[in-house]
Amino acid sequence: MIMILLFSAIVAGLTLMMIEQAFMESRSQSVEQSESLNSIPMVLTLEMENYDSIDNTNDRIYIVFKFPYASSNIPDTNVKWALICDNGGATTHSHFVALSEGDFDFATTLTGNALDQNAINEFEPHTYYHMILRGNSPNNNGECDLEEGLAASLVIAVENGRTTEIDFLIPDGVENGEDLLS
Repeated sequence: MIMILLFSAIVAGLTLMMIEQAFMESRSQSVEQSESLNSIPMVLTLEMENYDSIDNTNDRIYIVFKFPYASSNIPDTNVKWALICDNGGATTHSHFVALSEGDFDFATTLTGNALDQNAINEFEPHTYYHMILRGNSPNNNGECDLEEGLAASLVIAVENGRTTEIDFLIPDGVENGEDLLS
């Protein structure tokens, strides 16, 4: 009888230990997951910084953003952007998807010039930043040529985090400083 009680106590102790371990692992996993899921970039301004009607050499888009839900700092090289354009002919109904891309290494706080690679190394939660996206990125090899009437998408992705996609249209007669979010 004593052996049965002793055996039952050992089994109950081992069972409690296994349950406790499972809960501890799920808690640490949920903390890691919530940190990555909270890193949603919020774009506040998307404007035409410079429009080049000939090619994409001088096409630039100005962006203001922040990470309002991030629970910790995010390295600036862990945030990537991609500009996806449909540069096909409207009359021939052909489609040519072009891509320009880069990271947010050139972002600065609002007091900076939006083009300084060494201004910051990481994004702090609840802080406003701005940056200029170039149509010919990376390294003058980007293919996205911003044209009047062009439908495009800007995708911002955080490594091990969330993505934001903004669809916009370059209006006819676009001018520098024109809002692309409306």
